[in-house]
Amino acid sequence: MISRYHLKCPGCEQAFVARLGVEPTSGTRFYLPCPHCRLPIRGSMSGTELEDHRINLECEVFNGVESDLPGDRVVTINPFVPSLYEADSFAPSGAFPTLTLARILGDHVFTEFETERHEALDAGRLLWPRVRMLFQYYLQGNTQMFTRIAKEQFGLDWEPSKAHQRTSVAYQAMGTVTTMMAGTTGNRSATVIDRFARKHTAAMKRHKEHLLAFRARGKESAALERDLFTELNRFVERHESWEMGLLVRFVGPAEQAKFENLVLYRDEFATVRDLYQQGFELASKCIWPLVAVQNTVKRGTPDDFGSDHPQSVPVNKQARSLAQFDRLANVHKIAYAAQVPGWESLGELLDNKRRNAIGHATAHHDLQTGRVVSDTDPSGMRYLDFLGQTLGVFDALSTLAQVLRACRVAASPDFDVA
Repeated sequence: MISRYHLKCPGCEQAFVARLGVEPTSGTRFYLPCPHCRLPIRGSMSGTELEDHRINLECEVFNGVESDLPGDRVVTINPFVPSLYEADSFAPSGAFPTLTLARILGDHVFTEFETERHEALDAGRLLWPRVRMLFQYYLQGNTQMFTRIAKEQFGLDWEPSKAHQRTSVAYQAMGTVTTMMAGTTGNRSATVIDRFARKHTAAMKRHKEHLLAFRARGKESAALERDLFTELNRFVERHESWEMGLLVRFVGPAEQAKFENLVLYRDEFATVRDLYQQGFELASKCIWPLVAVQNTVKRGTPDDFGSDHPQSVPVNKQARSLAQFDRLANVHKIAYAAQVPGWESLGELLDNKRRNAIGHATAHHDLQTGRVVSDTDPSGMRYLDFLGQTLGVFDALSTLAQVLRACRVAASPDFDVA
């Protein structure tokens, strides 16, 4: 839906018409440039139903004006879809949200995108609160309430009486929702998890040292488990601020140029960057099980790195043990996992060059251009691409949570390994 507003710029004091696309939202901050002087004018909207939808604009609004004033300029923005703010009709690409994506993506791809997007939104709004409650009881060790919620809210028809069973149930529920939120297009989480699981199972059967290492480290990972859940919860609670990053996965090379002149007019950079940075750091702490299982499969012990080091890791930084691996820079940890066939996607999701550019002290959202720029990267990236990078970190974090699950199961007191 598009609402029309007659506004007065607080800077140049000129009047103009804003065509503002709206959608149900719990809270979205946006901006629109004055068509006369390009001053960014901030605003916010909230409300999940039409009757309670509210829009606040940090400028004077001419209430009661029924038609455009003679000579008024018009801007068009939609905080949920890349827009062409100079558009003054429905015709140009970027002028009308639904038509914009349908025209650029094509009807079939557009339908797929809309389906995945709304599944992700519903998963965060409707399913995650139940997962959060279940996982909180799991972390508290409240067996009675955990079992009750698992049966009442998730339809579990058996009694998870063992600690490792409750761990599996909790992580399975978490994984179901986070996978829905990450979407299926471009998602290679299943490949990473499946190959890890097969390697881990084989390693446990053949090498007792592998199981002992996972038990010892799994016991030490209780704090990491809590941090991981807390961070995923923060991502979900702020899902609306980065969920449009999903669009990037539907844009191929042929469609890329058509988005070049369009801008996603969102004003939530600080919130999303905080998620991106903390998620990136935490994901890097969860990589060691992948490397450990690869070492065991190749050389019989999780501590033996042999001569199989990534080319990007300097000789004096090459890991010789898991303890030394823990002390490596994140970029080198990621390189060790990404060199394994099937796990290359982690290097793409956790792109250290992008991390440095986004995390640089001078990085900011330039509201004149709609790009995230810094002193080290003056050309920057489109805000939509920044959201795509944030989705990638969430994807990696939710994938690695299922890897950490193996460590926590192995550490269960149910197992007695002499």
